[in-house]
Amino acid sequence: MLLKKTRSNRLHRPRGPTRSVIARQHGPQKHRRRPGRGACGVTQGRDHYPGEVRANRGRSVKRVRDASRLALQDGGGKTGGTRALRAKLLASASRYAGSGMYVHPVLVGGKEPRWHSWEDRATRDPQVIEDTWGRAPFNIGIACGPSKLVVVDLDIPHDGDVPPAEFSSVTDGFSMFTALAHRAGAEVPQTMTVRTPSGGRHLLFRAPDSEVRNTARSLGWCIDTRAAGGYVVGIGSVIGGVPYTLEGSITAPADLPEWLLTLITSSPEPAKSGRAPRREEVVARLHALTRQGTREQRWAAGILRSECDELAALKQAVGSRNARLNLAAFRTGQLVAAGLLDQTEAEDQLTAAALEAGLNDKSPYEVEKTLRSGMTAGLSRPRLMDDRAVRRLGGAA
Repeated sequence: MLLKKTRSNRLHRPRGPTRSVIARQHGPQKHRRRPGRGACGVTQGRDHYPGEVRANRGRSVKRVRDASRLALQDGGGKTGGTRALRAKLLASASRYAGSGMYVHPVLVGGKEPRWHSWEDRATRDPQVIEDTWGRAPFNIGIACGPSKLVVVDLDIPHDGDVPPAEFSSVTDGFSMFTALAHRAGAEVPQTMTVRTPSGGRHLLFRAPDSEVRNTARSLGWCIDTRAAGGYVVGIGSVIGGVPYTLEGSITAPADLPEWLLTLITSSPEPAKSGRAPRREEVVARLHALTRQGTREQRWAAGILRSECDELAALKQAVGSRNARLNLAAFRTGQLVAAGLLDQTEAEDQLTAAALEAGLNDKSPYEVEKTLRSGMTAGLSRPRLMDDRAVRRLGGAA
């Protein structure tokens, strides 16, 4: 191809035919929409975790990657700081594996698993650990089932969260756990304790031979438990610039006390795992929500209603129900984080739709586990109503 000089004495390539010329010669070129793109920018038709969704930025679409959170980490995203953080996390994951615990990577700066089927793929293999954490500063997940652990998660209350009347003097999950121990005539057990970035604590215990289930506040106010089917984030992981740290000098889990095992196994079943409410009641409640509150709240309620309708209709699509609940919980969590939906209300409605779809068939805690995972991920990414949504209040996400 010949090059020609311009007045500025620079060489450039001649421009090709314009779009109008191409249209006259070959007809108008149809705009090809990329398949699988949902209205909110989330890729459809494949299994993915909320940490790997795609988000719209105006006309362009770019992938939201966990690596974008490196600025929150030690060193502010600089190469030296990232390298040092990666070395710390690699050392911590190796120590966990050396003590008999199975680890898996969690999104950088987050709590969502990096691997699909994380419980099956959790590992103690030194080479796999070195390859994984040597590549990026992933947070560390401890798979409780393979590690034979029961972890008591002592949280701090959120705004508006008050203890029950009989425990009016407690202030957080730790004081609630102390009160339960004293009621059972025991002392707070001394075991490996991890301090979380939010100010809570993880108490690690060796699991008994009998099956121990996950619980969500059924044990006590601001207290959850993680066992088989659950995981916790490990020491060295960073959330919002604050790391998980070891509290005290105990580095090995103690045996689960008998009084605590009795309390866990005798606690009432979570309401989310019970009989599904009548569909008529759920539909009536969702319709009422779309007629209440501000314009933004009605828009958010419409999204919740659409998510529940789509989820409940997946009775025959066995392979996609769990992934669809995860995605619905993630989208709803974004609206909860923006203050447009009540979290308890949203969880109850999604649970009812999931139970109607038959998600409770395999395990009574499948709904609770999946809902919690997606909701937690969505809470970290608030979503507000934009100008385009004003014209379609109550539309699908």
